[in-house]
Amino acid sequence: MPRVRADNYDDKYRAILDSAATLFAKVGYPSAKLQDVAKLCGATKSMLYHYFPTKDDLLLALLIDHLERLLADIDQALSESQSPEDQLQRFIDVFVTKSAQSRQRHVSAMNDAKFLPAEKRAQVLKLERKVRRTLSGLLHAVNPGMPDEVYAPYAMLLIGMLNWTDLWFRPGGKMKPRELCDRIARLYLDGFLAETSMDRSLEHKRPAARGGKARARKLDRS
Repeated sequence: MPRVRADNYDDKYRAILDSAATLFAKVGYPSAKLQDVAKLCGATKSMLYHYFPTKDDLLLALLIDHLERLLADIDQALSESQSPEDQLQRFIDVFVTKSAQSRQRHVSAMNDAKFLPAEKRAQVLKLERKVRRTLSGLLHAVNPGMPDEVYAPYAMLLIGMLNWTDLWFRPGGKMKPRELCDRIARLYLDGFLAETSMDRSLEHKRPAARGGKARARKLDRS
């Protein structure tokens, strides 16, 4: 006979994830222990094992929960926008806002996935690739006509910027989140839209090094 879930199963499940995110962000995943998670959320160790048999299972659930919620919010935001530029702005808004609201989960997503066994890490990477593909598609819509292979690197560059923003940005400072998102969007859009299908190699556009110019002037005078 299948075991019946308690009415408060979901509440306890989320409380465990919240406590795990707090502990992992504070002490690091390798140093955290399941009994410490149990103590933090007011559960017994045996109850915690009922939800998550291993610490890896707990981390996997935490990361999948974070990424699935991020993807759901992104999909919702994109469905409410029409132009590619507006959709890219909304992507940035959601990514920055979601990371700030779930800062401890975001820190764990950045730092701890590498500790998972390969088969569990693959589930996380699958969701991360979905985020990247969504952004690559937006960039293609904003600036079509470039070689297909350049959109993924540009997507990763922007995701890298957004990932680290949450670690230094303080919403209570002079620059508010709305302004930050607008500045990120303008910075990236202005630079990305300047790229063309001919910009496969920018070597010819780089100015000569100062030393090279100085040597050239010296040769001209001799």
